[in-house]
Amino acid sequence: MQAIKSWRPLLGALGVALALFGASPLAWAQWHAKDDFHDKLMQLGAGPDGGSFGPIGETLCEAMNKVRSSTLVRCVPLRSAGSVFNIYAVANGSLQLGFGQEDLVAEAFLNSETKGGSTLRTVAILHNSPIGIMVRKVSGITELSQIRKGVVNKGNKGSGIYANASAVLKAMNLEERDLAGVTFLPPTAFEREFCEGRVDVIFNALAHPSDLYRRLRACGGEFLDIPPDIMKKLMADNPLLRPMDIAAGMYDAQQPQVKTLGMRNLLVSNSQVDEEAIYRVASLINHEYKTMQSKQPYLSSMKQVNPSDLDSLAVPLHAGALRALKEARP
Repeated sequence: MQAIKSWRPLLGALGVALALFGASPLAWAQWHAKDDFHDKLMQLGAGPDGGSFGPIGETLCEAMNKVRSSTLVRCVPLRSAGSVFNIYAVANGSLQLGFGQEDLVAEAFLNSETKGGSTLRTVAILHNSPIGIMVRKVSGITELSQIRKGVVNKGNKGSGIYANASAVLKAMNLEERDLAGVTFLPPTAFEREFCEGRVDVIFNALAHPSDLYRRLRACGGEFLDIPPDIMKKLMADNPLLRPMDIAAGMYDAQQPQVKTLGMRNLLVSNSQVDEEAIYRVASLINHEYKTMQSKQPYLSSMKQVNPSDLDSLAVPLHAGALRALKEARP
């Protein structure tokens, strides 16, 4: 009996430590009751340098690794070309997790020619990303219909930026040969080209507020509205796009409200990834998403998946994420 009493302070300390790391002693005991699951190493496809997926991936993996002694799941964020690369890498099993625009995830999921596309599954809803089209003020371009006069950066191939730019140009009945020039640069490269005057128009899709947009504004960038007729065409081709605004004064007092379209971004996995592993990842996100929001401004529009979201998701929840949703506190 004396020996049992001597362990009580240690057990109490263990409970406090686990609570501080975001997992209750009960959850710890439940998780360790089954520690023979697969996919304990999660490689996460994030995005290119200068985008929002990179910092978000670091925030998510930091939260996961903080409790890996109890969840037994380790997360490694990997820089990548972006949404398209991540989605296809997850679909073919090269990555266990990846970030992607919901419309691009849906496209791969529904395309019978995409290897493994039908195995894509949603793990979490991340954040909204309005399409940002920015021009150099000195270029004389003041509306979207005039961008053919400038050198346009479509973004690196394999990225959501490139996909969005291609969709907008298609809705405008423009091809690359119709433009004064075209580049295919990732965010870290197009910022310098834009600010030094070698690129006139850039496309992006970041959560707000963004330090990149702030710097582009500081070197003479102006946002363009997407006109109603182009919005209508884009939404007809892609029902997952929805009207979004960039609020007036977001970056400085002179910046007006911007009318654009945007999409949700998802954390996705593959149905073949172990249910228990995804359950632990989704449970952690459900428990820690507010903490992650406080640490990462890009996640300000992140929301917890709830039953009302199930019908609106373009790709069904992973079995592990569905289990975590059913067990989440009301």
